[in-house]
Amino acid sequence: MLVPVLRLLSALSLSSALVAAQWSSDAAVNLPLGEGAGSQVQPKVVSDGNGGTWVSWFGGSGFDVFVQHLDADGVEQFAHNGLLVADRGFSSTQDYGLAVSTSGDALLAFRDDAPGGTQVSAALVTAAGTLPWGASHVQLTNTTAFVAAPVIAAGPDGGAYVGWTEDTDTRVARLDAAGAQVWAGDTVIAPPTGGLSINDAHASGDGVIYSMARESGGFGSPRHLWVQRLDSSGAPQFGAGGLPIFDGGSLQFGNFPDFEPDDAGGGAFSWYDTAGAGLQCYVQRVSMAGIELYAHNGVAVSTDATQQRVSPDLAFDAAAGEITVAWTELDSIQSQRGVSAQRFDSAGTRLWGSSGKVLVPLGNDDMTHVRAAAVGSASLVAWSRVPGFGNGVLEASWLDAAGAVTAGAFDVASTPSGKSRLDEAATTGGDVVLVWSDDRAGTDDILGQNVQTDGTLGSGPQTWTDLRNGLAGTAGTPELTGTGTLVGGDPLAFTLTGGLPGAASFFVFGLSALNAPFKSGVLVPDPSLVVGLVLDGGGGLLLPAVWPLGVPGGIETFYQCWIVDAVGPSGFAASNGLKGTTP
Repeated sequence: MLVPVLRLLSALSLSSALVAAQWSSDAAVNLPLGEGAGSQVQPKVVSDGNGGTWVSWFGGSGFDVFVQHLDADGVEQFAHNGLLVADRGFSSTQDYGLAVSTSGDALLAFRDDAPGGTQVSAALVTAAGTLPWGASHVQLTNTTAFVAAPVIAAGPDGGAYVGWTEDTDTRVARLDAAGAQVWAGDTVIAPPTGGLSINDAHASGDGVIYSMARESGGFGSPRHLWVQRLDSSGAPQFGAGGLPIFDGGSLQFGNFPDFEPDDAGGGAFSWYDTAGAGLQCYVQRVSMAGIELYAHNGVAVSTDATQQRVSPDLAFDAAAGEITVAWTELDSIQSQRGVSAQRFDSAGTRLWGSSGKVLVPLGNDDMTHVRAAAVGSASLVAWSRVPGFGNGVLEASWLDAAGAVTAGAFDVASTPSGKSRLDEAATTGGDVVLVWSDDRAGTDDILGQNVQTDGTLGSGPQTWTDLRNGLAGTAGTPELTGTGTLVGGDPLAFTLTGGLPGAASFFVFGLSALNAPFKSGVLVPDPSLVVGLVLDGGGGLLLPAVWPLGVPGGIETFYQCWIVDAVGPSGFAASNGLKGTTP
């Protein structure tokens, strides 16, 4: 029999540090990260290299820059709504850069109007919430030229490489760990003709690789994909202007092709071509030496000419040297949409058939924001399903290396609302963190959710340790066992056996263990927190479905049941002590 524990301590006292939001296990209740005044938009997320993540976004009336640091359980390390990095006065936004330094700190690059005019600035945010490069940041430009969409990548020794578009050129600066410029001037990457705008950047050895879109002529001319590697001195390694990896069609204007590092100094790239008979997605790998590892102009993700495909996003399995790429699939007239994925080996061979793996068949719902992430050989593909305007939900599937769906499709964010700018990052703990902008509360807020490789949401299960030290009664020594987790409000369920039916019992919860003498037995928890009264000492225990506490990861909690038993020593029996540890 399960007997509810009475919630005796509605005013239960714990320090505010222990009452902290964490990853939710409920797809309808995702973790709020940015709920400040005005719209919160354009979130980005990167792994901090220690199980947690850095999340950044724009918010407020001037699209100020905010950042938050989350531990592995989703506990905010800074004040809720994030740390203000830059107070800006813009009325519109462009893309910006977020990366993690070699020291695990957050690196940001963004347009800044505080210096007067629109300039490019960079900031370093430590895990302690300090800004070592100063409250005014590092200003990298002082120009009246057009500057746009800065990106940032980790540099050697805690520094950074920052790149941006300036008029028709791409410019790059290197900063040391103190924020001082290492080079005498910017490295300018200029095309022979036309313009060159920066897309993304990643560290490459002690240098950096950039992806760029080149317009061969004026506005509206074909846009091609180029890459360039700079060494630590700023010298170009792929020729003066860079290496063209797609120059046979045209990129979609305003689209930023995906670029992921391959952990060997090179990178994997995906894009879609708008100039052919139908829209088609491609992938390519480039080595640190500037060698295209797949056929020039990339390998198509599907050979099915009866359908079209757009907006690819890739994940790289470094151990196998393989790419998983996912995209939005379209019918021939672009009236129906679905989600598909493909995997490529190190030679560029399609591994999941000629047309890939169908995750969502073509249908009338819009399918947007398709994202891919890799955890070992497993791949997470996530997407937004939009049955109608403002009613989007987020879904996902896990696939193994053979293309079998191991979990999914499952809900990630099931509350219908407007959702935009989905971003993803795999953590070193083996989960994937998703962040996005969501208007379910009436204005755009930043929400987050972590996903485990079995498709469950929230942090992992509570681990339980039996501490013994029980006190025998009429029916022997009562045994207390537990299941569930404190994280995300999941229910904790306890089962008690060997107690005295009909006897009154006390259930005791503590944040530390005493192992002290008690009624001729041993008291395991610190008794300062008595959670409830069990009416039947021989029955079971069930805590409320919504646990009133939030307990951060790594916290140990202690439990024991005391049973009024006249036959036992001093009139009491006590169960074994139980220790639970949040993941």
